[in-house]
Amino acid sequence: MVFSFSAARLLFFVNFPPIVSIIILVAFIKTNVTFSDIINRIFFVACASVFLLVVADSTRFVTARMDHPTFLRYFSKDVGYILRVLVIYLITLIAKRRRSRHPFLYSLPLLFCIAICTLNTLPFGRGLMFICDENNVFHRGPFGYTPHLICLIYSLLLLYYSFKNFSHNKYEPLVVIIIELAAFTAMVVEMLYDFDFVLSQVLVSSVIFYYFFLMTMTYKRDTLTRLLNRRCFYLEVNHLKKSKMIILSMDLNNLKIYNDTKGHAAGDRALITVSEIMEDVFAKYAKLYRTGGDEFMAIFTKQDKSFIEKLVEDFQAALKATEYMVACGLAEYTPGDDIEKVITLSDERMYSHKVKLKNSDSFKKI
Repeated sequence: MVFSFSAARLLFFVNFPPIVSIIILVAFIKTNVTFSDIINRIFFVACASVFLLVVADSTRFVTARMDHPTFLRYFSKDVGYILRVLVIYLITLIAKRRRSRHPFLYSLPLLFCIAICTLNTLPFGRGLMFICDENNVFHRGPFGYTPHLICLIYSLLLLYYSFKNFSHNKYEPLVVIIIELAAFTAMVVEMLYDFDFVLSQVLVSSVIFYYFFLMTMTYKRDTLTRLLNRRCFYLEVNHLKKSKMIILSMDLNNLKIYNDTKGHAAGDRALITVSEIMEDVFAKYAKLYRTGGDEFMAIFTKQDKSFIEKLVEDFQAALKATEYMVACGLAEYTPGDDIEKVITLSDERMYSHKVKLKNSDSFKKI
């Protein structure tokens, strides 16, 4: 009875905080429309998975201390293996932003893990993953490390896709590396020292942390072009007031004409195309922002004016392959200057360039 009370108290102390955290996250997802429906559904499934993982690990903790093995001992252990893989798989689905052309092939490692663990739960398949002797002592089988290897595969894919997102979210790889290091450490500790609940706690924290990280990054970006938004631009220029910088103002010509004559889909396509060219030319050297409907800004901190002027020329040359024109204006900021006046000056130079473009033959053809 003393052991049962101690075990119950331990389970409560260990599992109550993560369960409450999961419930809060589910309520938050339900009441805040931040991501697409598919991403929200994946997060919901991830929350359900880590909740069930906590339950499975608690059941395994209790049954592992019995005098003899039971069906629940096998079932909870095998389900725990599946859920560990499933949670990492779901996080990877979110990171890859639905890029895979072969979703079934991508899911094969997870399906293989489910098959092996299911067989191990059944009497005729016991021993594939692990087996418990008559004294309930755990012994790993020939496929005993299968979930760990599959977790490693999905972890590498998660890291790969986070670097694919690097151009739009430079901190995502760092966050993923932190999550993976924590999960790997927890897995090693569980394997070597037979610690309980470590990996499940890390996975609960990882799902919550990853959600709020992505939500924060989403609020910083324009939903159409995925460039940083107007608020981020003004926060950044105020943050950099003690440093030299060059402000580049840009404006897409004829956006209203595209919207009025060709429809808003054509206007959106123009904005996306232009923003992609901006990223190709400027992203290595500057932070890019969409500050208004057809207005864009860039902040350069390490390049001189002549180099940036050459980049602007490259940008204009790249635009010639499209039907779009973008007016540009540069202004230099030195610590002590009025930053608002510098931004206004870059805008004035951009509008001057805009007038020249309007008087050009290419503009008159539209």
